[in-house]
Amino acid sequence: MKTNKFLKIVSLSLVLGFGFVSCSSEDENNSKLVPENSKYLVSASVGDGSYYTTTDNLSDGAISIIGNGYEGHANLAASVDGYFYVFGDGTLDKHKFTDKGLVHEGSISTEALVPGSFYRYIQNTGDGELFLSNFPNDSGEAPYAIIDLASFTVNKHGFMKLPEVDGRKAIWTQPVVNGNEIYFGTLYGNPDYSNIASNLITVKYDYPSLTNPKVLQSNVSSGSTGGYRTNASFVTENGDVYQHNLNSPWWHGAIKLAVNPSVFVRIKNGAYDNSYTFDITSHFSEPVSIWNAWYAGNNIIYANIVKEKSITAWGDLKENIGKLVEINLEAKTVTELNIPGAPYVNIFKAECVEDGKFYIPVSLKGGEANIYEITIGGGANGVKKGAKLDGSNVYINGIYRNF
Repeated sequence: MKTNKFLKIVSLSLVLGFGFVSCSSEDENNSKLVPENSKYLVSASVGDGSYYTTTDNLSDGAISIIGNGYEGHANLAASVDGYFYVFGDGTLDKHKFTDKGLVHEGSISTEALVPGSFYRYIQNTGDGELFLSNFPNDSGEAPYAIIDLASFTVNKHGFMKLPEVDGRKAIWTQPVVNGNEIYFGTLYGNPDYSNIASNLITVKYDYPSLTNPKVLQSNVSSGSTGGYRTNASFVTENGDVYQHNLNSPWWHGAIKLAVNPSVFVRIKNGAYDNSYTFDITSHFSEPVSIWNAWYAGNNIIYANIVKEKSITAWGDLKENIGKLVEINLEAKTVTELNIPGAPYVNIFKAECVEDGKFYIPVSLKGGEANIYEITIGGGANGVKKGAKLDGSNVYINGIYRNF
């Protein structure tokens, strides 16, 4: 294994079922050359290690993670316009996708920006910036940074003091940028996770000034609107923000709140829209929680649903108890897909939508790992098992479409 300053290079080759790939072709708009073997990036945990590699094929063959690609974590990252931005060891690293894989182009010291803390989340704002953030410390202060992509420099950084609500502090946050506003989904309570709020709370700021905080509250349910591995808030094509809650007592510890449903709500024109609530729990015969969710466009969400009775200990979330469902926010339908139960809670990023298909990894505990191709809106059977990863107990935690 060869080590350089920024990446531990294991190999720059991607092994597919039929050999090696190193070529370029025009993209679907015929506007630029796309490094074919870097069209997608797959991140995985293998034993005690973490690796990521690039590929041009998610639907067929095999992708070799072990011994190929790069050693490191790529589940907390963003792929934007042919570049990959990923947290390193105290850095935010920028890499360019090429025919030979990733080429390092620069780093920003995140340790210098937030001494004694770190960033957990990285979001592409869609307007030439990255927003870095983390949940608050015990004082209720959350670190943030705004990165300009064109110059790869820091526009602004510091700690945000989120307002207290009814004597409670924000103890978990994750934001989504929507034009000139940013919405922080939250969990409010005491720093020891006692006294959890009995409603849904989001804090809105002007963006990018991060001024003029406004607390939004909804009483339709309880729990975290800041998600867990994934964000719980999604900006749809018309500018509305849809949001789910994570209301499992295994997450926030408040048993008394477990009777409240898992829902999707809508934030419209800067406030909770009381005319819209989608009760996901009502589509099941027992209590369920939404642990992860990913937006596929056109009001379609794919979500990891876990039945509460399946969790007897925290470690059960790493068992094959998660079920993948398709949620239509407009039609208010829930469709359980014919895909094996798996620990979907391990997936951070599933940012791969292409030609009406949504791609998601399925890593079975004690079994194999495959990429699955889902036809968006294709019903329970609109699924296809795709590329296989080598070995068992390989947990794919991130997948990106790069061009």
